[in-house]
Amino acid sequence: MAAQKLEIVSAGRADWMIPIRVEEDLLKVAYEAWFMSRLTLGDGDVHYLRLRFFGVDEMDNEGEVPSGFGILEFQDDSGDILRGRTDWYRRDGVDRGTWTLDSGTGKWQDAEGTAEMVLHYMPDDLAVELPPTRPVLCYAIVEGTGELSTPNLAP
Repeated sequence: MAAQKLEIVSAGRADWMIPIRVEEDLLKVAYEAWFMSRLTLGDGDVHYLRLRFFGVDEMDNEGEVPSGFGILEFQDDSGDILRGRTDWYRRDGVDRGTWTLDSGTGKWQDAEGTAEMVLHYMPDDLAVELPPTRPVLCYAIVEGTGELSTPNLAP
């Protein structure tokens, strides 16, 4: 099946662990997130999937996150899985990511695509100092568009 337009909206919570300093002006922090996602395809087909992802952000001494990466695992209500990767970056003061979807099971087997995403997040504790010295709970929404090929998805 040819690639079709893809719109993704995901929202939920993410937990930053305690960062580790790797250079004088750079820290790395692991995170794990649990979101609910809506994937809307160009043909109007809508899919709701839970999303778990795990990764590592780079953080500067002001708490800004110029880059990072994560592994994505979507699962639909039939148990089929769609997998991918996110590569985070910051451009023009906005947190962004490229999501690359590249494997799966069942209806998502052989799915391939990419989406350019925008991330908005807020810590649960608005007074938390960044970079943090303790784990931090954040709420987030990630949304964007791209293309997805789904050769095993029934019409």
